[in-house]
Amino acid sequence: MRIRNRLVALAASVAAGLALAVAGASTASAHDTLEQSDPSANATVTHLDAVTLTFSGDPLNAAGTDIIQVIGPDKKYFETGCPDLNGPAVSSPVALGAAGTYEVLWRVVSSDGHPISGNYTFAYAPDGSASPAAAGSATPKCGPRADATPATRTEPMEVDDSTLWFGLGIGAVVLVAVGVGAWALARGRSPQA
Repeated sequence: MRIRNRLVALAASVAAGLALAVAGASTASAHDTLEQSDPSANATVTHLDAVTLTFSGDPLNAAGTDIIQVIGPDKKYFETGCPDLNGPAVSSPVALGAAGTYEVLWRVVSSDGHPISGNYTFAYAPDGSASPAAAGSATPKCGPRADATPATRTEPMEVDDSTLWFGLGIGAVVLVAVGVGAWALARGRSPQA
């Protein structure tokens, strides 16, 4: 085998190993992300009938795992129904109370099967045409209370990067093994006269 052919074989082996490493990394980091919210974070609204969250993928509709809670300035809950999933959009109906800052707590199951969650705030400043202020509720419509004891509270989940690192590690091992194998194959053959 000529030196040129050996180098081409080595380059092809390295490229295949690199492709495997990148494929492992992209599969491991496939969690959906929140792309848009209505109302958006830090926005001021004069009326609101629903909170709608749009994700990068279609969250799974697993019974009891999808939560949107809207907590008012008086720490009461103002969502009037459980979340409804429609493709990548998840929404809950709301009836807001007094003017002030409201917090949205959310949790869904990502299309890859992992729970994801987060929170943000918006301001409510009703104008003269707004509906009468709702009374709110001491308990959420769906899911545990935000001020529940730590053993039962739904905290925003942190993404575990161990799967990503595992995929990259496997890809690196494959890359090194393919490279060593190609090098050994190229060294083991004697050049033809």
